Amino acid sequence: MSQLFLPRSMEPVYGYNPFSDCPLFRDLSVKQLFELRRCGTQIELGADEPIFDQFSPCTSVFNVISGAIVVERFADDGRRQIIGFLFPGDYLGIVNSARYEVAARSLTKSTLYRFGRKKLVDFSLHNHQLRRNIEHIMSNVFYRLMEQLFILGQKKAHERLCFLFVHLLERMPGATPEHIQLYMSRQDIADYLGLTIETVSRSLAKLKADGLIHFPSINHLQILNVPAVRKLAAT
Repeated sequence: MSQLFLPRSMEPVYGYNPFSDCPLFRDLSVKQLFELRRCGTQIELGADEPIFDQFSPCTSVFNVISGAIVVERFADDGRRQIIGFLFPGDYLGIVNSARYEVAARSLTKSTLYRFGRKKLVDFSLHNHQLRRNIEHIMSNVFYRLMEQLFILGQKKAHERLCFLFVHLLERMPGATPEHIQLYMSRQDIADYLGLTIETVSRSLAKLKADGLIHFPSINHLQILNVPAVRKLAAT
């Protein structure tokens, strides 16, 4: 039988993670949690499997239990903008529209808890705390998007990379300056930061030459100077 994901804390070893404490469940009673569980089921995904397509009907809300998820939007000519990367404790699909304005897929083998959207909304109408939790989640999503818009418009390429690295350090469970696992490709990074892959490569080389970061392997990032990287990333 599938189990509802109810971690009490998923803070990384380094820093504070304000977004992965499963806010949908916050301050709900045991009875309310049991009722909420009936709104959804646990699903398993392999790497690079779609969760929902852009403009498809918005029928479900998802809680990431394990793995890494990418949220992306495509233009008519095929160009892609990555909206965000999601990790355990994050949610996707909590929107006010009838259709998903973005697509989502797994970057790695992942487990999610899928809630029926209508059941969840109906349940929230009779549960003030759940309704507040949903509003809090939507507010956090908006805040993240505003941060991303700022760095895309105001930051240099190497500063945008620092923004991503701090973002991963603070939000990936278990991430430390000594070990941040990069589940995304260099092209994914470029499409998230509004850069070309060539610019990403040059900017990574600059940060390495400045002694701020190191790559023991292609997907293993180390931040050697956290204060300096944070300063470059600051919004």
